[in-house]
Amino acid sequence: MYVSKYEQLFMFAATFALAPLAACSSGGSDPSGKGSVQIIVVPEETVPAGLEPGDGDENVKDGWRITYERFLVTIGDLKASRTDGGDRLDDPTVYVLDLKNAPQSGYVVKSFADVAATRWDRFGFSLPNAKPGAKALAPTTDADASFMARGGYSVYFEGAATKGPDTIRFKWGFAAGTSFSECATSEGTPGFAVPTGGTVQVKPTIHGDHWFFTNVTAGAEITERRAEWIKTCDKDQDKELTLAELKACDAATALPQKPGGPYELAGIEDQDGDGKISVYDYVLSQAKTLGDFQGDGECPTRAPAP
Repeated sequence: MYVSKYEQLFMFAATFALAPLAACSSGGSDPSGKGSVQIIVVPEETVPAGLEPGDGDENVKDGWRITYERFLVTIGDLKASRTDGGDRLDDPTVYVLDLKNAPQSGYVVKSFADVAATRWDRFGFSLPNAKPGAKALAPTTDADASFMARGGYSVYFEGAATKGPDTIRFKWGFAAGTSFSECATSEGTPGFAVPTGGTVQVKPTIHGDHWFFTNVTAGAEITERRAEWIKTCDKDQDKELTLAELKACDAATALPQKPGGPYELAGIEDQDGDGKISVYDYVLSQAKTLGDFQGDGECPTRAPAP
């Protein structure tokens, strides 16, 4: 199930308002008590719902509508710990998940019982490149898992961009394996708190709009969303944008930089070693930023994951 940012803010406000009552109940934090942790992977709303054109903060500013027909990710290597003690929670299992058809409540990938009822201020996970043996959780199929392993993908998606009479399709897979750690909520609270006698739901959240950002974010997502480069890079105008076309598409032309344009290309690497920054380099860099936390919280510490 995905939750809009406004619903998240409402729930946070409600939780804050009730905090004094919770602290006085058996559900409060107590290092001598025990509780449970449930890890649930959820798609951000842009995966099932797509992106709409418009002037809002999360709209596509240059008029394109984005829809996804398929969206697969590889996720695993769950880790949690406390800086005030040596306790750790680990699960190295790797899954392939179909986020376009995710269950209403998300994918429950792991439950930990008898966990110290206190704040676990360090949490992280990986979006590794898929290998044989990655597990598929229904409704994800074994065929999906095998497909991801054959490509060695951390993320694969198919969809279309539409603006006026133009509809341009894409089918892209990336070996963009990345680990994400030091996860915190959108309010900046690190990790999660386990309630005594209760269960906390911890939600790695996978976003579907980062390749349309105008910069590579490393914290708060202060950016615009634009997609005109999809049409610019479709050089043969056959209405299908391939990875080969992305690699041949010069970022300096398709992604005009500030001060004259909206894009900031700092931090983009020459991924294929051809001596120039292409739109493929830009999209691949963005694919290494997809892992968020509890909706719009960030996991700012990133590292390559095999």
